[in-house]
Amino acid sequence: MNCQNCNTIIENGYALCTACELRFAGTLLRLARDVTPLHDSLDATLHPGGHAPVRIQTATPPTPIRLDVLDLLDMLDATARELWRCLDVIDALDWHKDPRMEDLEATLIDCAGHPRLATFADAGFYMATINGIARKIDLTLDPPEQRREIGTCELCATMLTAGAADQWVTCPVCGREQRAQTVKLRRLETLCWDDSRRGSAAEIAKAFTDAGIPVRRGTLNVWVNRGKLPSSPQGLAYCDVYRLVIGGAA
Repeated sequence: MNCQNCNTIIENGYALCTACELRFAGTLLRLARDVTPLHDSLDATLHPGGHAPVRIQTATPPTPIRLDVLDLLDMLDATARELWRCLDVIDALDWHKDPRMEDLEATLIDCAGHPRLATFADAGFYMATINGIARKIDLTLDPPEQRREIGTCELCATMLTAGAADQWVTCPVCGREQRAQTVKLRRLETLCWDDSRRGSAAEIAKAFTDAGIPVRRGTLNVWVNRGKLPSSPQGLAYCDVYRLVIGGAA
């Protein structure tokens, strides 16, 4: 018989091999540990950020609780209790025979230590389901930092990415460390020296502002309406905006 998760051949007739059983139990125990930070993250006005309690969400929320976190808790609770019923061979339709009244954290811990965790028929299915929920919870508690392209490395021309608060970036190819602001300015210089590079007012304003030269989209539109800034169906030229902003012609 093969393991339902990794397809390894096992001879004891179990549904999961020993390694997958340990991974399954470990995931259940990790989810039990995540129940408390998930409950803490329900408050949408002060989001502690899961495992990074110094991160604060200051924007005014549309609801007093984070509905995505509430959905995750409901999904985890329903799956954990269903798994426990399968392990204890309790028919879901005979809910009155289910004596379990413990909380979610205790249910996950009990499932992790259950002797039938690797032997019941649907072990592989529940392991895949639990793993999927665990990935969603990890993204909720520790969301990945938003990074975007800021320009190319001056040494190897590799596109570099940085977060909003990053002051230095390191090229993943050549390892050269550069100031993020310098990379942005170099990219803007490349755009402005090529008279064929064009973009919308919003794109150009963002490129200049990111490089440390504040330009408003509304200002560019006013210059177009006044005839100071040429416009074409392809958009505005970066070089024309540069002449007005840097040269003080506006």
